[in-house]
Amino acid sequence: RVQASSLHGPAPPAPRPPHFEHKMKLSAAVLAALLGAASALTAQQDPCAGCDEGLAQAYQACAREHGNPCAERNDAGIVGSGPGTKKDMSCCMKKQKHDRCLECKSMDCEFKTCNVNKA
Repeated sequence: RVQASSLHGPAPPAPRPPHFEHKMKLSAAVLAALLGAASALTAQQDPCAGCDEGLAQAYQACAREHGNPCAERNDAGIVGSGPGTKKDMSCCMKKQKHDRCLECKSMDCEFKTCNVNKA
């Protein structure tokens, strides 16, 4: 016995709902808008935002506990010059932010010239 579908080839795909293409276009537009907004935010972020006493104290607590939290340890747990695992990633991020804040402190932003260091 021969099946009817084998005579005419594979069955055609199921029809798409009437709003399928509209939803796909809307999804693509929303995604594009979000990506555009994200890139605009990264271009306008202030690297000096959040530089306050709380950050300085958090960094000091990390430095007291870990020394240089960004130092990388090898598999044996020894700090070396090669790639490895950071001592403490959260504290390393605080250290990096604290270092940026120290750079910000030396900038003169009175006339919107924050990229020029004070003399």
